[in-house]
Amino acid sequence: MSGIDSGSAFRSTGPDKTPRGRLIAALLVFGSLATIGVIMAGLLTYLAPSTPPAEPQAQGETLSLENMASSGYFAPEVGTGGPGKPLTAAKLTAPAPPPAVSPAAAFAKNSKVRTTRIVIPSLGVSAPMTSIGLRASGEIQVPPMNRSNLVGWYRHGPKPGELGPAVILGHVTNKRGAAVFNRVKELQKGRKIRIYRSDNTVAEFTVSGIEQVRKDVFPTQRVYGNTKVAELRLVTCGGVLNTKSHSYSDNVIVYATLSAKRKR
Repeated sequence: MSGIDSGSAFRSTGPDKTPRGRLIAALLVFGSLATIGVIMAGLLTYLAPSTPPAEPQAQGETLSLENMASSGYFAPEVGTGGPGKPLTAAKLTAPAPPPAVSPAAAFAKNSKVRTTRIVIPSLGVSAPMTSIGLRASGEIQVPPMNRSNLVGWYRHGPKPGELGPAVILGHVTNKRGAAVFNRVKELQKGRKIRIYRSDNTVAEFTVSGIEQVRKDVFPTQRVYGNTKVAELRLVTCGGVLNTKSHSYSDNVIVYATLSAKRKR
C-alpha cells in the first residue's frame, strides 16, 4: 500500500488555521462568488427585454427638393397609370401630359351654365357637384367632409369644358369610410370622365395621365397653369393617413383633356 491514509478522503477535520489554509479558503470563497456573479449576469442578460430599435424617421420629413430630385423621387414626366405602374410624382418643371386623343373645341363661356354632375364610368362614380372657393388662409376649400358623394368645382377657374384647366376636388375617405374619389387612383390614360351641365350638354374628357405627389411639393403650375385647350384636373388625397387629424400625406392628381361634347 501507499503511504496515504486510506481513510483521509472521508475523514472530517477542523478548519486549517495556518496562513496557507486561510489563503486557500479565501481563494475558494472568491472563486465561488465570482462564478455565481457570472451565472447571475448571464441570467439577467437572457431574461431582460431587448431595447427596441429607434423608430426610423420618415424620409418625407427630412428630404429637401434638391435631394428628393437627386434620389430619384421625381419622374421625368407624369405617368399614364394602369396595372403594374405605380403612381409617382413628376418633376416640378414637367408640363401636363399631352392629350391622349385629339382635343375637342372648348365650350363658349356662359355664366348662366352650371356644372351639375360628374360621372366616371370605369369607377362607377356618379356624384353631384358644388362650387368651392378659397379659405381665408388662401388655401382652396374642399367639399364638406360629411358629404361623401359630393365633389367641388373650383369656381375661380374655368368651368369644365371651357378653355383652360378646370379643377375638381373630392374626398378619398371620410370618418365613415370610402368617399367619392376613393378609386380615382385606379384611373389610367384613355379612361373617360363626363361632366353634365345645366344646359343639357355633356363635356367628355379623356384621361392623359395621373400622379401622386407630396402635399408640400404640389405642382401648382402644372395643375392651374394656362392651357391651349379645355382640360380637367381631379384632385384627391393619397399616401399615408394621419388618423388623428384625418389628413393624408399626398395628393393624387388626374389630368384629362376635353375630347367630345354632346347633348344629353
